[in-house]
Amino acid sequence: MSSKKKDKCRCTDCLCKLLKEFKHDEVTLRTKAGDIITGELKRVKDCCVKIIEPEVMSTFVSNRLTVIRCKDIESFSVDLLDD
Repeated sequence: MSSKKKDKCRCTDCLCKLLKEFKHDEVTLRTKAGDIITGELKRVKDCCVKIIEPEVMSTFVSNRLTVIRCKDIESFSVDLLDD
């Protein structure tokens, strides 16, 4: 199986399909529970999203991996840079 097939998202969730276009970009997710998750989008696979949240200096937390199901995401945003 090629690596491209492994990275394909077979999920039918519309947000899941749109999110994969922003791989390696800084994204902000709002969950249905009202939580906000911000970080670098690493992967969208099997209806799950992996995000690396940046280090937090005030509480001394290093980078951490957060995984969330697409169905638990209410919305997402991406900052666009003008060229």
